[in-house]
Amino acid sequence: MIKANYFTKIILQRRFPFNFGIRGTLLSLLHQNTFCATACSEMDLKSVIRKLKQFADPGLAESWDNVGLLVEPTPPHEVKKVMLTNDLTEMVFQEAKAWKANLIISYHPPIFVPMKKLEQRNWKDRIITGCIENRIAIYSPHTSYDALAGGVNDWLMEAFDTKSTSPVTPSVASTGPQNKRMQITVPRSVQDNLYKVVNGIQNTLVTMQELNQDLSQINILCSNGTIPTILQSTQGFGDKIQSTELLDLQKAPKPGYGMGRIGKLTSPISVSEAVERVKRHLGLAHVRLATGVGCENISSVAVCAGSGSGVLKNLDVSLYVTGEMGHHDVLHAVHSGTSVILCDHSNTERGFLKVLKEKLTEIYQSKIEFQVSTFDQDPLVIV
Repeated sequence: MIKANYFTKIILQRRFPFNFGIRGTLLSLLHQNTFCATACSEMDLKSVIRKLKQFADPGLAESWDNVGLLVEPTPPHEVKKVMLTNDLTEMVFQEAKAWKANLIISYHPPIFVPMKKLEQRNWKDRIITGCIENRIAIYSPHTSYDALAGGVNDWLMEAFDTKSTSPVTPSVASTGPQNKRMQITVPRSVQDNLYKVVNGIQNTLVTMQELNQDLSQINILCSNGTIPTILQSTQGFGDKIQSTELLDLQKAPKPGYGMGRIGKLTSPISVSEAVERVKRHLGLAHVRLATGVGCENISSVAVCAGSGSGVLKNLDVSLYVTGEMGHHDVLHAVHSGTSVILCDHSNTERGFLKVLKEKLTEIYQSKIEFQVSTFDQDPLVIV
């Protein structure tokens, strides 16, 4: 805090000799000790939020989501203690209040739909007004952490030993010169050879996606100038190419970022072993299992934290792992030969908070204290 003294008064009088309103206001702030030097410090809320956005760009979040700073106390607001939670319930709020937290990072946004009024009869309204009254900021990352490389879905996939993983639905970023996307569908028998050919062309970004047991799709990000070279390089595959499609792009995939994760295991495991690995990784005594028709061993897995119905669909894998799925989605997976493990929604997300605590402690160089809520838990239990 900056306190008023003779020298600050002289400076203000010289800088503002005629504007008595400004001079008087500044002198008043100095006398009241409210002109806080933390406005530019790394502990100030704005600086803390800036680093959170650098860690996980809110632009990664789904369009329907509500992420970012949801409750902002009047500045200056110094952040010394941050409570981490998956869901901001009243018990978690009381815990944060008692701990004197300055900021709550709630994975799920407590404000999701427009609020026309704040009334004490509504539990969510009580939380928001309580945070405002106690000067506790609220930040929600939600699906930006799902899409993050090294985020929630990568953590969920750590239940298994995998050769490699990739997002089910890649995130996108500005394309720059690579403003075209070419999709070439070929038999899986020639996918590797075609991939090697087009991957050797300069100024292209090439990925491969297995569509089903017979076909694969080679995705090529390129510029207008490289299209003739690509077409010429694929002539040797002749009638083996099932289709070629060229799309204009405003955005391109961001490697390593996106919703869900899909990967092949280093070696096949049994369905029962897959179940035990998930239970051990998530710290659960029970999960729900639907065994795929003819699915004896697990060689590939797709995961989606939270609700997987929209992301885990028609993928050529042995197992889906998610929090919840619709009945008909599970039924379709089972009869397509894919087993399904359901863990309840937030159980597939909450364990990441411990990882997040370590990452944020390192980012803020231990200058801010982080604590994972002890009252945060999934509302559903198997009885």
